[in-house]
Amino acid sequence: MPLSIRNSGQRAWDPARVHVSYHWLWFIPRELARRSRTLPYHDGIRTDLAGIVNPGSDVRVDGRLLAPTYPGLYWLQWDLVEEGVTWFAQVSPRQPRLLVVVLPSLAAVFAPLPLLLVLGGLWTIRLADRRHVPDWLLWTAGATDVLWCAATLWAKSLMLIRDALLEPTPPAYWLMSVAAIVPPLVGLVVLPRRARAVVLFGYGLFGTLVTLGDVIYYRFFGDVLSLSAFLGARQAGQVWGSIRSLLTPTMIWLVVDLPFAAWLTSTLALAHTSVPAFRRQRLTASLVLAAVAATGVPTAMAVVSRGQLNQMFSDRAVMAQLGPFGYHAHDAWTFAGSTVFRPVTTPAEVDQARAWFADRAPLRAGRGPYFGAAAGKNLIVIQVESLQDFVVDHRIAGQDVMPTLHRWTEDALRFTNVTDETNQGRTSDAEFTALASLLPLDHGAVAFRFPGNHYVALPRVLTEHGYATLSAVPFESGFWNRRVMHPSYGFQQSLFEPDFELTEQIGWGLNDRDFLQQMVPRLVKLPRPFAAWLITLSLHHPFDGFPDTHKTLKLGALDRTSFGNYLHTMRFFDEALGEFKTALAREGLLDESVLVVFGDHDAGFQQDALVAATMGI
Repeated sequence: MPLSIRNSGQRAWDPARVHVSYHWLWFIPRELARRSRTLPYHDGIRTDLAGIVNPGSDVRVDGRLLAPTYPGLYWLQWDLVEEGVTWFAQVSPRQPRLLVVVLPSLAAVFAPLPLLLVLGGLWTIRLADRRHVPDWLLWTAGATDVLWCAATLWAKSLMLIRDALLEPTPPAYWLMSVAAIVPPLVGLVVLPRRARAVVLFGYGLFGTLVTLGDVIYYRFFGDVLSLSAFLGARQAGQVWGSIRSLLTPTMIWLVVDLPFAAWLTSTLALAHTSVPAFRRQRLTASLVLAAVAATGVPTAMAVVSRGQLNQMFSDRAVMAQLGPFGYHAHDAWTFAGSTVFRPVTTPAEVDQARAWFADRAPLRAGRGPYFGAAAGKNLIVIQVESLQDFVVDHRIAGQDVMPTLHRWTEDALRFTNVTDETNQGRTSDAEFTALASLLPLDHGAVAFRFPGNHYVALPRVLTEHGYATLSAVPFESGFWNRRVMHPSYGFQQSLFEPDFELTEQIGWGLNDRDFLQQMVPRLVKLPRPFAAWLITLSLHHPFDGFPDTHKTLKLGALDRTSFGNYLHTMRFFDEALGEFKTALAREGLLDESVLVVFGDHDAGFQQDALVAATMGI
């Protein structure tokens, strides 16, 4: 919410300590409020100030607001807080309040619908068997399985959206509706009632189990279930304790209707009932089916044809584009294309590959002055977002952009003849190539298409040689499917966003300086020797919004441009790297470690004459 705030006090607000926040207060009528001196309230999430706010100054911010957990009537009171000291409203309580109605989510509204429909159907069928009832009620009773199947697929998709924090697009909602409506209508048109009841119960049960799997998988891995991950379900028994801990009371709505739906199926399929099947309703269903299919199929094709699925950072992002069942259909098709329909490798091709490796064996032989020079040393790799080689030596207006790395090149190994081999997998491709010495895919990302493979990768090899291995990235574990991929590479331990104190965030996550500093005590505690793979976030293309408080370069006309923010980002990382090296030396790790710095992929700038001239290319 856009806010305008004035500092009417006598002291400047330091953005490192003072943040914008809010309180949710229960709405209580005045006569009840008089009886109670306290009102329960909820302290809100924080919003950073852009800079120091001096007395008498105004500042505009976009306040980050998170709705209360439960619907109801609330007072919303915006406030500021000096962390560890006081809320401003505690010393100046007469702050304005806004009355807010918090509505229940769509998931909460529709969650009871499948259960209510199936109970209503059972009651109607029992009523129809005992007495004469109107034709519309008879038809409703005979189509209860159709209504239940459509309702359960729609309602449980909404519950998945809520639990996995999805933000579906309008086409995704439309495809959700198609997936919920079309199969039951097909059953109504082409199947006799008894067979239809069994088939639709099976379809509803299958959709429920898939949704349940998505919810549990998201709570553990931070992403939704894929077919390749599902094939590893045979290992689920080994982690049943972890799975059981992820179950919550709200998940009862996903399964509570199933026993009654089975009862309904048995009633319609096996027992004699006076409920008829009407041809007129089948004709109506056929017309509805044709209309839905005529609009749903082009919608799905439009999403795919626009290339929106070519580069996705997580399976959740694909689900946000296609909806739950659209995503699983796309995932199954992609998986089938890389397995069932993949061309069979001929013996001649296998022999050719073996001969190629045999011819290149001398190139892989360990020799030269550097081979084995660091045996037994710790390995610390820092994978830097969008770092390109030119910026290490770049100077602008007499300023070194990366003085630390530039100075290191005097007594370090530097590799400049590097070709960016990343593709649609971008950062995950960089991890895959650097860790496993394999080229990425020409379409899609290894992280999603082959997460279940057993990779002979650097951390696995180092582990076999007595190293403790660790990876760390202060972001969501489901991003690039790292919760699954990093163990596949052989990392013994992986750290993600919940393992860090989320101080100032720049770009997508924790800033590089605090990330590297928080890693130092963790590295100290690791058994020796160790190998640590640290992935920074920094700013990502198009490099918007680098904080003014961290700008130390004077860029002139380039300031506040995309390229200028990129230079600021690289300078900030360079300073963080220098402080990281100092901290390693202070803890006695530096002399016993090999420190490797590399960029994951290019910065994504257009290859035009102006940028080329600025880069010195």
